[in-house]
Amino acid sequence: MKEYLRLLSYLKPHLFEFFLAFVFMLMFSALEGLSMGMLSPILKVLFGLSEGFRVSGGGLLSAAKGFLNRYILDLPPLEATRRLAFLMVLIYFFKSIFAYLQRVFSVMVQEKVTRSVRNDLFSRILGLPYGFFSKINSGEIISKFINDVNLVREAITNGLSTLIRESMRGTAFLIVAFIASWKLTLISLILVPLSAALIVVIGRKLRKRSQRAQEKMGALGHHLSETLGGIKVVKGFGTEEKEFDRFRKRTQDYYWARMRFEYLGAMGSPLTEFLSVLVAAFILLYGARLIFVERSLSPDGFLVFLAAALSLMQPLKKLSQANVHIQHGIAASRRIFEILDLASDRRERAGGRPFRGVEREIEFRDVHFRYRKDLPTLNGVSFKIKKGQKVALVGPSGSGKTTIADILAGFYEPEKGAVLIDGIDLREYDIRSYRARIAIVPQETFLFSGSIFDNIAYATKGADTEAVMRAAELAQVKPFLSRLPDGINTVIGERGSTLSGGEKQRIALARAVLRNPDILILDEATASLDAESERLVNSALETLMKDRTTLIIAHRLSTVLKADRIVVVEEGRVVDQGTHEELLERCDLYRNLYELQFQVKETK
Repeated sequence: MKEYLRLLSYLKPHLFEFFLAFVFMLMFSALEGLSMGMLSPILKVLFGLSEGFRVSGGGLLSAAKGFLNRYILDLPPLEATRRLAFLMVLIYFFKSIFAYLQRVFSVMVQEKVTRSVRNDLFSRILGLPYGFFSKINSGEIISKFINDVNLVREAITNGLSTLIRESMRGTAFLIVAFIASWKLTLISLILVPLSAALIVVIGRKLRKRSQRAQEKMGALGHHLSETLGGIKVVKGFGTEEKEFDRFRKRTQDYYWARMRFEYLGAMGSPLTEFLSVLVAAFILLYGARLIFVERSLSPDGFLVFLAAALSLMQPLKKLSQANVHIQHGIAASRRIFEILDLASDRRERAGGRPFRGVEREIEFRDVHFRYRKDLPTLNGVSFKIKKGQKVALVGPSGSGKTTIADILAGFYEPEKGAVLIDGIDLREYDIRSYRARIAIVPQETFLFSGSIFDNIAYATKGADTEAVMRAAELAQVKPFLSRLPDGINTVIGERGSTLSGGEKQRIALARAVLRNPDILILDEATASLDAESERLVNSALETLMKDRTTLIIAHRLSTVLKADRIVVVEEGRVVDQGTHEELLERCDLYRNLYELQFQVKETK
């Protein structure tokens, strides 16, 4: 239950609304018990079953008896009936108001808690290190936000709220039953420990089965996300049937996991009801003895008790159902807290030396890094980038070029060695102020489902139209705006699906131009473009790289020939560095890469 108690800690900021909901639940339950108790005076007036209440002692109960005798029961039957009718209308009027108010405030608390859980979950995900996202699939995360958080909400609404409300209703019915006959009430209480034991036993098994069902839903969400993301590949290779079979298997797995949960969950309410009927049958027999043999119970008293006891079955059934929702919520909150308990990247938190730009140089000094303990990615990488220089990284696929760029962007920290900026370890800088002065243009451009204007201005606060249009012009975006229906305000769809690769890449470059970065990282920025798009993008890149400290990664050597220095990387090591001409002369690896692309045989 520690997960559920931790979940309930989210109620603290909303205790006022929760208190109001509690008060209205209490008033509703009291009036429901009172409405049940009104059955006795109605029977007395209409059928004259007995004379007055058999109530011993003083206090509120005696005062209530005196009130009913004086203002209702001692009056002529017709007048007493009119007053009873008015009293019943009054009771049910306020009961309806309290039912409405307790529902409104309960939902208010539920939605505020759900909002807080989602906000905390999203905030923690944003604060996790970049490497986390390579180890978890997006479908699982989305499942936590939608399915798991909804189960948490159900645990509060149909779990906690039902637990409190039905406990109060049950208590009210129990009080009415005790007033009608304390002997019968004590006998009926044997149902409570039996039901409680049943709920506990079933609850333990429900929690495990619920967690399995939620894991299957996470796998289902992952497959859906992956298929939609790769729908072009699916369509292109005609693998729709294969993907459907895989999806059908996952829905079947979820179906069985869910059914195993429901097989057990559905058992609680019928079992509780059957136990209640067994006790009710015994009470009926014992009640008949009290009326006809011992003559210690009036018929109207027995009817009131029977009505209260039968009404008590409904709260007990709902309490059993509430346990199902609570167990769902515990399993879901456990999956959510797995994320919330992950250590956030210390570098993602504000703090450290403010970064004000490169004054002299960036240095990679003996940098080692590995994604897996048994497989080094970088092994002693060392090179320098002078302020304003354009340095290119070239080498075979898998040589570590993108990892070098990611370390410079602050996504990863070196396992050994350091990245120094003007002699200061990058880890000492405030990561937010550092990233405010850098721009990254990746190979796979990501655009958000807004307008072109929104995408260009995405990383720059307070950007005005004039600045955005200037960036669009410098990045060669302006030429294709004229054919779009709303120009720069055209909505481009999810991931820019209505644009070509070259157009998307130029929008990404405009985003970087507007940011006016001190450090620019270009990771295969033209690798997937056709010749005409590459020409336009290269023109924009020349504008963007002017007087900026730039790290360029490219497979196409034509894009790095104008770099001030080229660093050749192989198997996580720097094997050589220099100008294009120098590397052609002395570096076999670089020469081979050049010849493979340009089909030129160098003669010595």
